[in-house]
Amino acid sequence: MTTFALAAFAASLRLAAQAVNPPTYTPQVWDIDWSYLAEPAAARSSEPDWTDRFHYISLGKNSFLSVTGQIRERGEYQDDPAFGAQPPDNGYFLQRYLVSSDLHLTERFRTFLQFGSGLIKGRDGGPRPGIDKDKLDFNQGFVDIAPLKSPDHSFTVRAGRELISLGSTRLIATGAGLNVEQPFDGFRLMLQTRNWTADGLAVRPTEVKIGTFGNEPNPAEELWGLYLSRVIPPLHTNMDLYYLGYDHKSVRYVQGKGREQRETIGGRIWSHTPTWDYDFEYTAQFGRFNTGNISAWGTGYHLGYTFNRARFAPHPELDGGVLSGDHNAHDNTLGTFNPLFPNGNFLSQSILLGPLDLIIVRPTFKTALNRKASTNTNLELLWRQATEDGVYNIAGILTHAPGNSTARFIGTQIQQEVDYAFSRHLSGSLAYEHFFTGEFLKQSPPGHSLNFISPQLTYNF
Repeated sequence: MTTFALAAFAASLRLAAQAVNPPTYTPQVWDIDWSYLAEPAAARSSEPDWTDRFHYISLGKNSFLSVTGQIRERGEYQDDPAFGAQPPDNGYFLQRYLVSSDLHLTERFRTFLQFGSGLIKGRDGGPRPGIDKDKLDFNQGFVDIAPLKSPDHSFTVRAGRELISLGSTRLIATGAGLNVEQPFDGFRLMLQTRNWTADGLAVRPTEVKIGTFGNEPNPAEELWGLYLSRVIPPLHTNMDLYYLGYDHKSVRYVQGKGREQRETIGGRIWSHTPTWDYDFEYTAQFGRFNTGNISAWGTGYHLGYTFNRARFAPHPELDGGVLSGDHNAHDNTLGTFNPLFPNGNFLSQSILLGPLDLIIVRPTFKTALNRKASTNTNLELLWRQATEDGVYNIAGILTHAPGNSTARFIGTQIQQEVDYAFSRHLSGSLAYEHFFTGEFLKQSPPGHSLNFISPQLTYNF
């Protein structure tokens, strides 16, 4: 009897050592591995969840279907939208619904399908194109074929429509912060080894329309490139190298309007440890614009430290960057940096400005109030990198021409956000921002300072 008890106890220890916590819901839901649900419930470290029956539907050996979804309800209010250029006191309601099916027929063949609906009510001026509204469409729909797959090596060919996020998301991001995300149509080749990952792509951005099942590849734009990332274990760091090509048939800058054929090369060193996190990136751009040349550059930096033993685990950060502008609108060289398809919340949740022709300094202070609540406070200082260039929005559209203003300072933005995890499935946040306009915006009327408030609830299943 004693021998049996000891054997049972040893087996329970082995089972506990193999226990798997349920994964955290992330915007990249297509990368979540639900295969752990094939194990007996006793091998998991938590009680079965009602969603488990949808996350893992067995279809036979190495074959299963996962169904996931998201409901996001969000309000936004601005007292002086567009710095006073639009009607005041603009409040509106945003809704986003996502439903996904992930079918693994074998270990080497997979299809992923995601329907998305983005709705908006009450916004003065209607929905912003490609950002606020898309009644119903295929947000993603791709096929993965993996001719090589092992614990240390894998090679995957992906074809179809997908959301793409690369590196720091300063250049290519899903746009998860926006009500309507930015998909791409085309092909990707993904290779992974023990220390290297390589991601090659040839895609067109999907042209988002507000109707039903009307989205299609944008014939005016193309994006291609190769993104490499290497783990350097002795230094506890990572190194990224990348090349991206971009072609747009018609773009407008201060210098004028014309075809843009832009090449982007860059490098990045980054690490996220339990204590330190840092991220330093440099990007160079060259190519052709209209009948002239392109010569632009950008830098990004991030440095943070977590006081793990202190109460509330305070986490101060300093991040920002410099994104070149055009210093002479009358020469034959365009100097404005193009961020391509950046994170929608690159600068703020209010998406007042886009990351072009900017100098950004942003000290941030994060705290964990308890296991469920956290706060994020930051101060953002913004200048024009080139006083001969203007200010652009997140879509790269010029909103404030340089005019006769030689002022460099754009403004100061204070942001405060509180996040709360009610449960594994339900989370909420409340964000407040105040933008103090600087000399350049004041000299580009109306130039009003503004307040922005946004409550949000998100339910993942």
